Amino acid sequence: MVNPCDEIRFLLNEACKAVPNESILLSGGLDSSILLLYIKPRNAITISINGMSSDYIYASKITKKIETSHKIIHPEDNIVLECLDELVSDYKTFDPIFLRNMAVQLIGFKKLSEMNFRSVVTGDGADELFAGYNFLHKYNKEPILLESKLQALIQNMNFDWMTLAKKYGLDIYCPFLDKDIINFARSLSVRVKIRENNGTVFGKYFLRECFEDVLGKDIVWRKKEAMESGSGMSQFMNRFIMKISDEDYINGYRAAKMDNVTIRDKEHLYYYQIYRKYFPAPIDDPANQIQTYKICSYCKSKLGYHGSFCKVCGAYPI
Repeated sequence: MVNPCDEIRFLLNEACKAVPNESILLSGGLDSSILLLYIKPRNAITISINGMSSDYIYASKITKKIETSHKIIHPEDNIVLECLDELVSDYKTFDPIFLRNMAVQLIGFKKLSEMNFRSVVTGDGADELFAGYNFLHKYNKEPILLESKLQALIQNMNFDWMTLAKKYGLDIYCPFLDKDIINFARSLSVRVKIRENNGTVFGKYFLRECFEDVLGKDIVWRKKEAMESGSGMSQFMNRFIMKISDEDYINGYRAAKMDNVTIRDKEHLYYYQIYRKYFPAPIDDPANQIQTYKICSYCKSKLGYHGSFCKVCGAYPI
């Protein structure tokens, strides 16, 4: 009988053989560090928006261990804000979580394009396949419910940034989305995907155990961080919105209410004001009033999908 760790190592090695080794977006998290090991890219790119971010620290550690050329991107404030503006315009949303995370990707894609790269590897797919998301931890002792949540995640995997990468002339490669790896992950028991280690619940437990010997404990047992957090994007926005006065916020909140939009905080207001540069209020936009499955009570967009959050304003649950 094949050892499961040996099997995933074999499958990843095979998947990575078909991948160009030009560049990788490296956060220093488990997924991108595993791929760094197999692909041995000529260039590893890390986005660090708020000085010495945790991604900066962990990515520096793993590139030294695996001896990879490593470039840290520290974007200027105006570049970050320009990316946010572009994302609101391109994706027609003022969802803060979506925008913060996508901004990190966009900064990376723009830099790769400037450097005349044509391809990039990312670690996407591992969180869905191996239960990496922190919100899944609460189902740790409910394996049947956890399995249903994971299967739904896998069925609905969707990576919006793929179209963004193509906009900048980049071909994206995601080895974890290889069909053999997807089938293997689906065959694994959820009991090996989420487990406790020294009193702390970890997702992707199986992958952590399989790669601890080669990547080291500090990388493998790093706690899961969202892209917005690890890159420093959240900290950047927390600092930026301090420039918005309480008076401006109150006035903006009231103006949004006139649009039938409920604003949650200063950052949300900032994104909504960008949104209104390009689009009518959701309730006045024919394109946002076509679907009939459900109506977001926070922005009045009519939604045509079964999700529990609004892709326009980011409200959850709806």
